[in-house]
Amino acid sequence: MITVPAPAGPGAFVHPALFYRDLAEYLSGVGGFVRAALAAGEPVLVAVPGPRLDALRESLGTGGGAGITWTDMTELGRNPGRVLAALQEFADRHVGRAARIVGEPIWPGRSPAEALEATRHEALVNTAFTGRPATVLCPYDVAGLAPDVVSDARRTHPTSIERGRALPSPAYADASALSADLDRPLPEPAGPVARLPYSHGGLAEVREYAGEWARSTALSPARRGGAT
Repeated sequence: MITVPAPAGPGAFVHPALFYRDLAEYLSGVGGFVRAALAAGEPVLVAVPGPRLDALRESLGTGGGAGITWTDMTELGRNPGRVLAALQEFADRHVGRAARIVGEPIWPGRSPAEALEATRHEALVNTAFTGRPATVLCPYDVAGLAPDVVSDARRTHPTSIERGRALPSPAYADASALSADLDRPLPEPAGPVARLPYSHGGLAEVREYAGEWARSTALSPARRGGAT
């Protein structure tokens, strides 16, 4: 079982990256982290992609999931910008206790733009959780992710856990410097793009067009309200 570094003291924050190559390594590292948190009576949030969620549930066995908040990261992290707020909200619900979180915001199949924004999230976690008694363990599938994504993970996490060893990451970078590196142009969208030429006095037409488009999506009325 892999041992995740413990916080250095009260209010300390720990943010290690777990680099895994197969399911067995994943279950050993993440499962061990969850079991240790449960044994210590600490609240646990597991936010990982659906298939990994199912595997963890099964590995923990009957009753092993008591005390765990399970979240499918493919739903929560569909918009990477929502992840940080969700992690903070979980920690805020357990004031005075050391929160333990597993967050896997990047998985094989993420688009380059999504991976870029999720990497930004990973960098900002270090600032947002400063002074909070929490550990956020972030698994990375090194066999399935692009090398540049794995390289960025080494820059966003102070500690790297690989092949059973936890070591300081020499590539770890300051969040502000890394965030600046991530300010890259978005890739051109795939497929046809809708265009609406307009000129002075055509704002009503633009609003009507945007509202019609929003109503054709799966957005709730509350979320599409800004487009109408």
